[in-house]
Amino acid sequence: QAPGAKVRTTARIEVLAGRTGQGGAPLRAVDAGQAARQVAEGELDAWMGVWPGEGASPPKGVRATALAWSAGPMAIMRTDTDIHAWSDLSGRTVCLSADGRVSGELSARFGAIEQIYASAADALLALRIGQCDAAVQDEDFMKQLLVFPEWEKFSARLAPYRTQALTRLVREDLPAPRKAAVRQATSPERLRELARGQARDIAFEVYLDQTVPDCH
Repeated sequence: QAPGAKVRTTARIEVLAGRTGQGGAPLRAVDAGQAARQVAEGELDAWMGVWPGEGASPPKGVRATALAWSAGPMAIMRTDTDIHAWSDLSGRTVCLSADGRVSGELSARFGAIEQIYASAADALLALRIGQCDAAVQDEDFMKQLLVFPEWEKFSARLAPYRTQALTRLVREDLPAPRKAAVRQATSPERLRELARGQARDIAFEVYLDQTVPDCH
């Protein structure tokens, strides 16, 4: 992060989980299409994300496990919205973060006008100040965000139009202590704890930046 830059929490829970499960080992961003091969060849010990091979057999020596995290796209809107179905997004603006998972998809599938922001906090702030009609992020993140009372006015939602879980790929010959650390970092309990903290931090980032009233 550049000196003086605003603090911004990542929208991707797997990045937060990876930071707690690496035991000091460096994190690397690896494209999903290359992940299974790199784990199989020993370039990576483990990988977390939306794996395009979901439902398929991983390479020999790699174990794929679905994690307790819904990465399905969920939309939130003002409670007085006239958007009640995904098809209603046609011609409407949707705020997305650059590290989200559906860039290009909402435009192609529903005819939405996508506005991409640098972070989840920036995209959600844009929703609050009326720069877009909806915001879309992972379902499990959005559910945690809507727990906060200041988001009650933005609690209209569209349930995911497709299901998508995160996947963990791990080398089967990974040393037991490192394998245990990865499992602990991506356990359902740990992911829930991370989700609560992620939502709290992003909500606070939005609060700090909101210098104009919510539009009415």
